[in-house]
Amino acid sequence: MDEVLRQAMEPVLRDLRGAGVAPPRVEDDDWTDDADCASAMLWSPDGSGRGVYVSRPVPECERVAAVADQVQEWVIEELWGQAPTNWPPCPRHPDHHPLRAVPREGAAVWECPADETLISPIGAL
Repeated sequence: MDEVLRQAMEPVLRDLRGAGVAPPRVEDDDWTDDADCASAMLWSPDGSGRGVYVSRPVPECERVAAVADQVQEWVIEELWGQAPTNWPPCPRHPDHHPLRAVPREGAAVWECPADETLISPIGAL
């Protein structure tokens, strides 16, 4: 996998493992066909896949937040019908919504989307 994408994905996969969610199989795939992007495919055990990408020119915190957002979409689809789909759940409103991945002050963080309270750096859940 492209090193820029691997570095952006590692903290997100760490949060998945910490939550007991089986991470996807990640396969290098230049599906964007864009030299400014690094891309890969996320594969589920059932054989379904979803693309993930990052833009090389943006700051690292933005790359991590972008990957977290894309992996979060994969997790929600993966858990549909099996478990709560609000990963990662907002500790302030656990029955209402998942956290939102955003870059903030040079760091990629999970925040409450309702009141923008910072909950955790991405990778430290």
